[in-house]
Amino acid sequence: MAKLARATPEKEWTISMGAFALLLRRRTEGGKIVSFAVVLFAFHGGDWMDISRYDTAHGSAHRDVLGLKEGLRGKLPMPTLTHNEAFRYAIRDFEENAENYLADFLAH
Repeated sequence: MAKLARATPEKEWTISMGAFALLLRRRTEGGKIVSFAVVLFAFHGGDWMDISRYDTAHGSAHRDVLGLKEGLRGKLPMPTLTHNEAFRYAIRDFEENAENYLADFLAH
């Protein structure tokens, strides 16, 4: 008899931080994160803008560095962290450094 595939738990939620917000997406298997995205938004100029994000696109955790004029400016890899560790780091980093990331985004 063939085994039935287990459904992969997926979750999406937001964290409001005043003029900033985090959009979080996470997919787990067996309690371990297999993919995620943590997106930092800022309310600026009358609209919400995606100013930076951590994700696991292409299989590895990294931060996309964005600029208002330049778009995607680069990727900062996180090769030594598990997806679980990188997910927690991303949330903490954005909570602590949102203002700095907004200033950098607007300058580029």
